[in-house]
Amino acid sequence: MYKLSINKELFEKVLFKKINILEKENNNYWKKELLEPVIKDDKLTYTIKQIKKLLITNGLGDDKPQLLVECLKVDYSIEKGLFEFYLGKILEQKNIPEIDDEKDILIKQLLDEKKELMNILEEIKKSKIFKN
Repeated sequence: MYKLSINKELFEKVLFKKINILEKENNNYWKKELLEPVIKDDKLTYTIKQIKKLLITNGLGDDKPQLLVECLKVDYSIEKGLFEFYLGKILEQKNIPEIDDEKDILIKQLLDEKKELMNILEEIKKSKIFKN
């Protein structure tokens, strides 16, 4: 398992499955962390270390939001010059605050509109505008 700390906006995108690839820049730190030297046919080459699970956090302290996410593959994009972590299922969530995503907001609006329409219908019935 590998730990990554990311900003709130990116954390929410992972949480709501709006992105499925995390990108990290190609610098000395990530090269040291992700590249494994291999001697093959008397030549030194490097392979990318594969990680099964990622612990993705946002913030500091014991109560920071955390996601344990399946890592399908770690790859290197030559075009972008970035390391890419391909994300799978969210296996565990911890200290996730109550965040309303777009679907929750839409459902709440629809339920409020339904309630308002039901009230209007009841008022029409009580006013006896339409008599049988």
